[in-house]
Amino acid sequence: MEGYIRPGVGSTPFCPGCGHGILMGLILRAIDAVNMDMDRMLFVSGIGCAAWIPSPHYNGDTLHTLHGRALPFATGAKLFNPDLCIMVISGDGDLASIGGNHLIHAARRNIDLKVICANNMIYGMTGG
Repeated sequence: MEGYIRPGVGSTPFCPGCGHGILMGLILRAIDAVNMDMDRMLFVSGIGCAAWIPSPHYNGDTLHTLHGRALPFATGAKLFNPDLCIMVISGDGDLASIGGNHLIHAARRNIDLKVICANNMIYGMTGG
């Protein structure tokens, strides 16, 4: 995965047994498999464990946003630059709980966004 991870980034911050580290690698493998240009990618995340997947690890543009607000930021970025390939990587609490209303309306608008919900079955950033 050389070229996809920022230089100088060490190990992942995820807890032992958490699947977020695996998901981090799978996303990059998928990007590599379709030969997506990282210069055209924008990774958007909110707050929580899943927000650590793209930022600070991915060697591309990342937007770390407010809790539950990753989709409105991603929508604005896509409307501003329709040529971007925007991927939202968010946790279950961030995307479906506090951001649930934004998820419904983003789906209704049908804007070309890739949204990944990393469900680790716990509000990890609150201590569980």
